[in-house]
Amino acid sequence: MRRAKPLRMTLSRARFLAGGAAAGTFASIGILRWPGEAAQFNYKLGNDQTPTHPMNPPTADAIKRIQAASNGQIEITLYPNSMLGGDTPMLSQLRSGALELMQIGNNILGAVIPASSLLSIPFAFHSAEQFLGAADGALGDHIGAAGAAISLRKFTHSFYGGFFEIQNRVRPIDRPADLAGLKIRVPAGPIDVGTFSALGAAPTVITLSEVYTSLQAHLVDGIEVPLPTVRNFKFYEQVKYCSMTNHSGLAYMLFANGDAWQRLPKNLQELLDHEFGLAAQAGSKAMQAQEVSIASELTTADGMIFNRPAPEPFAQMIRSAGLYRKWHDDLNDPKGWDELEKITGKLL
Repeated sequence: MRRAKPLRMTLSRARFLAGGAAAGTFASIGILRWPGEAAQFNYKLGNDQTPTHPMNPPTADAIKRIQAASNGQIEITLYPNSMLGGDTPMLSQLRSGALELMQIGNNILGAVIPASSLLSIPFAFHSAEQFLGAADGALGDHIGAAGAAISLRKFTHSFYGGFFEIQNRVRPIDRPADLAGLKIRVPAGPIDVGTFSALGAAPTVITLSEVYTSLQAHLVDGIEVPLPTVRNFKFYEQVKYCSMTNHSGLAYMLFANGDAWQRLPKNLQELLDHEFGLAAQAGSKAMQAQEVSIASELTTADGMIFNRPAPEPFAQMIRSAGLYRKWHDDLNDPKGWDELEKITGKLL
């Protein structure tokens, strides 16, 4: 398979100066004038999603606006689809400074910022609005403070990545017993593994870029991903059933390497905050719209069979297994748990 080229967003000085409207757009944050042709700052931004995922087009648009508004002082190159490696290698690059910016799911981020795992607690959130309220509110601020302690700078607004559903080739999941013995791919995170172990499945950790071949080789029976991921990665070619469990939410949080962030002058910091904030809001809105449309699309065009099981029997099984209490104790983060329950209500 041919490897996609990075989405390199450039805009000539002549084109920028010709578009007077652009200057007015950014008047509130100031237009920088950077002499010469070469950018002072060349940053990379990586994520694990396809270029068509709702997060990536508005991110690419934001990058164009940032370069235009800075008059070429900063140039950001977007590397989607795990082009710089899987999430774990990219996260290592981010921490070392080899990668300046990364959009990463809260579930994966929990390995280095445990507080972000609070957003992965299963059957805690009941709507996209409630979930984003936590990710972008006080709980998100708490996660940002934990990131700052390890020199990772969190942007305020997250990209809503959708709710996780269960897809498999064997049978619809109407009740927890239907998961018994199924090999389900999960991302690298203790909450995901613990959840499916408690529900009787056999969780198997596989990076997103390797999921299709793992399904194809029957290394796993199923997966648990949001609907756009099923479509964008063509997982519908390998699975037949999709059970709309809405068991966990996904927020792609944008982080900068702390040193790379501090190198930027304040006006560039404000510019990135502003534009990536707008991109997150646009991407989140697009994701919510796709969650509605893709189920119909996959049913009609690809023959997938959807069902909507009641969530409470699953939540009760998690509670009976003592996992809410275990996660509360293991995370040892009373402030974070308190912020979580302010949004979700009591979980213990």
